[in-house]
Amino acid sequence: AQIALTCDLRVCTPDAKFGVPIARTLGNALSMSGYARLVDLVGPARAKAIIFTADMVTAEQAQAIGLVNEIVAPEEFQERVSALAEKIAGHAPITLQVTKESVRRVLHSRRPPRDTDLMVRAYMSEDFKEGVDAFLEKRKPDWKGR
Repeated sequence: AQIALTCDLRVCTPDAKFGVPIARTLGNALSMSGYARLVDLVGPARAKAIIFTADMVTAEQAQAIGLVNEIVAPEEFQERVSALAEKIAGHAPITLQVTKESVRRVLHSRRPPRDTDLMVRAYMSEDFKEGVDAFLEKRKPDWKGR
């Protein structure tokens, strides 16, 4: 989902799945901008649900919550994405640039300035070390909350 969050538009096939399973895998955290992008797209309640449950979101669910713009059959995917890119490329470049930057500024103005303390807390925790060890050893992590 992190890569998808950085895209202006998201098109997927019906079998696509999205998720941020960090709470059950490594026990780490997203950057503040990663959280902000997720909240911007799906809202705070859904963002927390996606991260807290660590469940994968289906293509249909992703479209319903605004994470995906369009679902396309696999055999039509490349043609649809190419057509969409050509359509956008045919529009006024300044309008597109100004719109993209304006939306970025609006969203950026709502974001907190720093997250270094939170990143240090997550990545320096015993739980993160345990998450990485468990992931590499293919076992379930034993979380301690430290």
